[in-house]
Amino acid sequence: MQLDQHEIAELATALAPQVADILEARLTERPEWALSIPEAAAWARLAESVLRDAIAAGRLPCIRVGRQVRIRRCDLLRLQPEPPAEQGTGQ
Repeated sequence: MQLDQHEIAELATALAPQVADILEARLTERPEWALSIPEAAAWARLAESVLRDAIAAGRLPCIRVGRQVRIRRCDLLRLQPEPPAEQGTGQ
């Protein structure tokens, strides 16, 4: 059986929450389950500004302890890319 790119993308989207739950169960057993923004950015290979924007937009849950912000790895795995901005027709 061969799948085309669209079918693979649909399958990955359907399985992502289950994979994230499995990884969360394994990663939360460790004390380093919540990362600072710099640690999370390095772990996810993203810019810190991307994470800060996602938190501000409500797309990335975080835990605030005083002025510190902590992010769970499982939430990083669930982070969806920001939808592309609509471009005008230029008319």
